[in-house]
Parts: sequence; C-alpha cells; structure tokens
Amino acid sequence: MTGHLSVLLTPRAMSFIVLALVIVGTPIRADVWADDVRPDTGHLAPDFTLKTLEGNTIQLSEFRGKKVVLINFWATWCPPCRLEMPTMQQIYSEYKERGFEILAVNIEPDAEQAISDFVKELRLTFPILLDPDMKVIRKFRVIGLPVSVLIDRQGIVRAKEIGYHDWTGRASRKQVETLLGSR
Repeated sequence: MTGHLSVLLTPRAMSFIVLALVIVGTPIRADVWADDVRPDTGHLAPDFTLKTLEGNTIQLSEFRGKKVVLINFWATWCPPCRLEMPTMQQIYSEYKERGFEILAVNIEPDAEQAISDFVKELRLTFPILLDPDMKVIRKFRVIGLPVSVLIDRQGIVRAKEIGYHDWTGRASRKQVETLLGSR
C-alpha cells in the first residue's frame, strides 16, 4: 500500500468527490468561523439577505430581538419536504401572532413557477425565500434536504433538525413555546 488516496479510489470515485465539493462548496474548517457566528447550536446564526417569491427582500437579522425564526431549507422535488410543509404551516398559523416566523428557503434555480404551484397547492402562508445560487445553504452547512434551523429571539441557533420533522409534535411545540416565552 502506497498511502496515497488516489491509488485507493477509482477515477470515477475521484470525479464524484470533486463534483460533490463543487456542489457543496469548499470544506469549511471550524477555525474559519468566528467564535460567536456559525450555524451551530448555541452560536449566533449567520446573517443573510434573500428575495422572496414575490420579489421582496428579507434579511435574517431584521428578526433579531423580535421573533423566533424557523429556517427551513427545501425543494419542490423533495418528498420529505412535501410531507413536513403542512406541519410547518400548522405551527406557523398557531404561533405567528406570538412572534414566530418561518423562512422557507428554496434552493432551486429558475423554478419560480414550480415553487409558486407548490405553495398554492399546500396553501402555505409563510415567506418563501429563493436561494438559487445556494449561498445561504452553504453558510448553514446544509448537505441534504430538508433541514430546519430553529433560532431564538436573540439570533442564537437553538436546534437543527435534519430530514423530515413533524413540527406539530409535542416536543417541537414545547421547544417553540419555550423560545416564544423567553425574552
């Protein structure tokens, strides 16, 4: 054994790794992140600005000090995303008057019509943000869909859910209610 990784991997495997790095972006070392701002539980969430499906602009930091925010990364072609969206709509309808916001970040380029049809079909009323260049999804180190990040009123990441999550479940409701109750 020579100890070289390239000897152990086929050319096809190497191509796949290179492609994955291009899609996901350059791997991020932990020491690159400031101690207080990173997409990890207990740290200030990275700020971003995105356009909504309607063409408005939303910046995450606008909610700091005001609202508990659930950021959900999703796509119309993602079956688990489709399954969890109704649970998100239900919890949004129940808690939005108490200071709860959902920002659903879609990552599909040039898919506004498909996104709009999806939103109408599921009767979603929370903001749909567009991240076609996947800059925000990389900031949050998301490598699969769906992923949800729950942020408190101070902008601190309190939870990260990977994969389908039922937001109407008892534990999720308790978590959201706790964050809404703390000021």
